[in-house]
Amino acid sequence: MKKAASAKELNVLIVGSQGSHKDLVGNIILGRNAFDAVDATFNCEKREGEVCERRVTLVQTPGWLRGYQLCDTAGLLKTETILSVTLCPPGLHGFLLAINAQLPFTDVYKKVTKEHLEYCFGEKVWDHTAVVFSHRGHIDHETIEDYISKEGASLQSLLEACGNRYHVLCDDGTDNSTNIRQLFEKIDTMVAENSCYEIESRLIQTVEERTKEVDKKAEELRLQTQQQRQRLRRLLSESKPSLRILMVGWVFSGKSAAGNRILRSEVFHLGERTMKALKQSGEVAGREVVVVDTPGWWKFFPASFIPEVVKSEILKGVSLCSPSPNVILLVVPPDTSFTDEQKRVTEDNMKLFGQRVWRHVIVLFTSGDTLGNKTIEQHIESEGKPLRGLIEKCGKRYHVLDNTSKAGDQVTELLEKMEEMVAGNCSLHLSEADDPQQEEKSDEPTKNKDESTAKEITEQLNIKWDRKNWEEDRMLKGDDSMPLRMNFSEDKQRLKDVKGEEEDKRQSQDDAGSVSLNMKELLEREWIRQEASIEHYYKLFAGE
Repeated sequence: MKKAASAKELNVLIVGSQGSHKDLVGNIILGRNAFDAVDATFNCEKREGEVCERRVTLVQTPGWLRGYQLCDTAGLLKTETILSVTLCPPGLHGFLLAINAQLPFTDVYKKVTKEHLEYCFGEKVWDHTAVVFSHRGHIDHETIEDYISKEGASLQSLLEACGNRYHVLCDDGTDNSTNIRQLFEKIDTMVAENSCYEIESRLIQTVEERTKEVDKKAEELRLQTQQQRQRLRRLLSESKPSLRILMVGWVFSGKSAAGNRILRSEVFHLGERTMKALKQSGEVAGREVVVVDTPGWWKFFPASFIPEVVKSEILKGVSLCSPSPNVILLVVPPDTSFTDEQKRVTEDNMKLFGQRVWRHVIVLFTSGDTLGNKTIEQHIESEGKPLRGLIEKCGKRYHVLDNTSKAGDQVTELLEKMEEMVAGNCSLHLSEADDPQQEEKSDEPTKNKDESTAKEITEQLNIKWDRKNWEEDRMLKGDDSMPLRMNFSEDKQRLKDVKGEEEDKRQSQDDAGSVSLNMKELLEREWIRQEASIEHYYKLFAGE
């Protein structure tokens, strides 16, 4: 039975992607800086206040990465979003879907928004949702209707799903009390028509049970790694070994930023892709440390689509760690999902270093601030077998690095983990038995074909990346007349059901490693990652 909420109360969830100004919506409603402007964490935030003679409870849910498909969203974020309804008092009046009116709203964003809301709250969510367009200061549109008209069918169809319920909140220094009262009236009308949102008790129970299991396994993993470290510490000698670190991983995974944190100096350039292997060194906590940054591989494309010039630069990084690297940091950001697809791509790319490489690998999770109040072990277990399998392949060696924190102890602990691993290993040497080139020589025609395709893919991705860099440069220089816009093809095939797409996407490649997903979709997913990286860079270094 649906529970009726008191007329004097207002219980609302604020939902939306990162960069949607959810915090702005909440702060305007409550009339104070109640919500943190940083929305790139897995945390829910609950705030209360007296507004327009009503007791208002607002819960801000974690924001998915703008444009990211549901299958690319981290498990913890989805779990926290589903459970966010339990933070409200009985009688949830509805959802406010925040949309940043200063950014374009494409068909991609519409599909992603529908995927996330329906997955977390069910298809009935639209009967209880009102869109809130938010912006800071002046925008180019005279009215919000002009913006809706300009954005076209994508935004208009989303509004239709919400019963054409929308409102505008602007942080322009004016008094919003009348505007807020009007918003409350629209919510009251919505509740009168559709009643309160009814929580899916069975779904909540299932997710809560799953969360308890994840928490249990996470604690077991933490204790296991702690005990393993204690055993390895006994192998250490008094002298601290020199560390020669090779950094590898996806494009836009945060390798360069992590290298700067390790060396405690801005020696690697941020804000653009690494194209060449680069060596930097320094003394850190009494240790001689060499760090070599390398070009990344694509997150979604198989290793066979990586251009030979990129592979050569990665192998050049090995030689820069003369005589050889004794630590390989495999950099993985925790802000997205890690499926069988990513595990396969990662393992195939790591074959470049031979089969024995895993003895020398530590998984480095960057952007640790994304976790919020969650632990890295909870993230690992929440992603399930693919990420857990990768961690086990590395001997359960992993570390999380918060690139926004200035605390030096997180780097010191990472160096200690490296020393412990080195104590039980010799340096990495590429032998003929490990040489991946031997496998490639047997199938030269296939190699040439893949290289041709790799070149084409790289050119397409670079076109988008170069244009985005140009647009971002204009914004950093104060010319914000050109909006951040990515023009994607509108004829992308809808491949999966919202409820079943995660399992289906994990079978996106067959055993031979061929791509079964539409090539255009893979390109689109990589473009979205580039766009999110640029926007993240802009927030960090230009200040949104």
